[in-house]
Amino acid sequence: MNGDGRDPMRSFGSVTAGVSESPDNAVLAGRPALVTPEMASRCQDGGTGRRPQRAPVIPGRAVGYDRPMFTRCMFCHVQLPANELVEHFPHGDRIAFDPGRGRLWTVCPSCRRWNLAPIEDRWEALDELEKVVRDRGKLLSQTDNIALIRSGQVDIVRVGRDTRLVEEAWWRYGRELKERKARSTRHQYIEVGAMVALSLATGGGFWMFAGDSINQFVRWRQFGAVAWRGSVGCQECGTLLTQLKFKETKRLYVAGDGESVAIDIVCPKCSKSDGGRARLDGLRAQHVLRRVLAWQNFSGASEKRVRDATRAIEDAGSAERLTLNVAQRSLRIDRLAKKANRTDAIALEIALNDDSERRMLELELEALEERWREEEELASIVDGELTPMPSLEKLRRLINPDARIVTPDHAGDDVA
Repeated sequence: MNGDGRDPMRSFGSVTAGVSESPDNAVLAGRPALVTPEMASRCQDGGTGRRPQRAPVIPGRAVGYDRPMFTRCMFCHVQLPANELVEHFPHGDRIAFDPGRGRLWTVCPSCRRWNLAPIEDRWEALDELEKVVRDRGKLLSQTDNIALIRSGQVDIVRVGRDTRLVEEAWWRYGRELKERKARSTRHQYIEVGAMVALSLATGGGFWMFAGDSINQFVRWRQFGAVAWRGSVGCQECGTLLTQLKFKETKRLYVAGDGESVAIDIVCPKCSKSDGGRARLDGLRAQHVLRRVLAWQNFSGASEKRVRDATRAIEDAGSAERLTLNVAQRSLRIDRLAKKANRTDAIALEIALNDDSERRMLELELEALEERWREEEELASIVDGELTPMPSLEKLRRLINPDARIVTPDHAGDDVA
C-alpha cells in the first residue's frame, strides 16, 4: 500500500490492461493501438519484478497490426484481395499512396475505407509504387491533387499531379472489350458442351447445330431489336422515318464535315434512286453510333486487336481526331463488321466512348479526392502524434534526406 492508501498494482492495472487486453480490442474495433517505448518498458514486469511470458512488443508498432492481420480490412474485417504487382505491399487491388508525405493505404473493396499501412511497411513499397506508375502505369485521369492509374489488375491512386503521364481514358474501355471477348468465348464453349452432351445422351447429331445462340440471345436481351427511335425526314422525298432496326444497319452511313460526326439513313422509299437520305447529327448521332457499334462488336475483341485499335488512336493524335477521320471516309456501318475493317470498328467504338469514360472518371475522382482529404487528416494525426519520433524520423529521411521533423516545441524554427 502507498502512503495515500492505494495499491500500486491496482493503480498500475490500467496500464497493463492497456497492453494485454485493450490493444486487441482496439484492433478488432478498427483502431490500431500503438505501444510507446515508455509503456513497453514499464509493462515488462508489471511492477512485480517478474517478466511476463508474452511475445516481445515492438515499440511504435500496433499490437496485432502485423502483416497477417493486415490481410483484412480494419473497419469491416473483409478479406483484402491479394495482388502480385507490389512485392512489398501485396494487399488490395486498389492502393493509394502519397510519395511526398510518405502515406500508404489499401482501399477496402467492400466498405471503400482506406486502411493506413504500418509505417515500417511503407518504405520499400512507396519506392516500388513510384517505379510501377512510371514504367507500367496507365493514367486514366487526374486532378490537381490526385491521379487514378491502372497497372495490370490494380488501381493506383497517386496523391499529387504527375505531368510526365499522359491521360488515356479510352484505355479502360479497351479492357471492357477484352472482357466481352472472354465472356463470348465462354458462352460458345458452354453451348458446344451442351450440344455434345445432348448428342451423347440421345445418340443424335445435335453437336452439328452448335453455333452462337447464347451470345445472340444475351445480345437481344441487352439491346433489343431497335437501334433508334425518333423522328427525322428524308431530305429528298420528305418521308418521315421513326425507327431503325439493328438488322437494317446496312442503310446507315457514317458521315461528317470535318468538325462533327453525323449518321445518314438511306430512305427506304427513294433508296433505289440513290438520292434520299435522312441525317442524324450531334449527340443524337453519337448515341446511335455508339449503340450500333456496341451491338456489332458485342463479342468483344482480343488483346491484340485492342492494342492495334489503341495504336490507331495514338497515330490519329486523339480519340476525337480518329472519329472525324473515319467519318470523312463515309463508310457504311455494316462494312465495319468485315474482317478488313475490324480494327477500325473497335477503334471507333473506343473513341466514341472517350467522352463518356472521361465523365465517369471525373465523378470517380471527385469521390476519391473527398475521401483522400478525410483519410489524410486521420493519417496526419496517426503519423504526427501517435507514432514514435524515431520511426517517423526514419521515414521522413527516406522521403527527403534534407528534411527534419518539426515538433510542437520547435514549430517556430526554420526547417532545414
